[in-house]
Amino acid sequence: MEQQRKPIGIGTLALLVLTMGFAFNFPWGKEQFQVSHYLFDYLNWPIYTNGSQGVHLTFVAAIVFWVATVIIARKFHMNYGAKLAYRIGSFMLIFSMSIFPLYGVIWLIFGR
Repeated sequence: MEQQRKPIGIGTLALLVLTMGFAFNFPWGKEQFQVSHYLFDYLNWPIYTNGSQGVHLTFVAAIVFWVATVIIARKFHMNYGAKLAYRIGSFMLIFSMSIFPLYGVIWLIFGR
């Protein structure tokens, strides 16, 4: 019996979107260049909610990549790499969404 491979298709793009999400906030090179910081500076948006501290807004912007990954991978689950992208994207989405209530609790306890 010969095992069939999953076809490369739109679901495979979920891996690309997932990689783009990680690359969005990852510092690159000796200069520690970050695409997210460059984009926010270009659009004249703050990177943190309270000047130089607070919620890291580029982390919030990366949620767009995790949502897109989960949607694409779930819809086209029969394509190569979609299952892996769905699992990692779901984990990152849940982690990203759960960090904000935790941040609020820590701020209430220690921030005052």
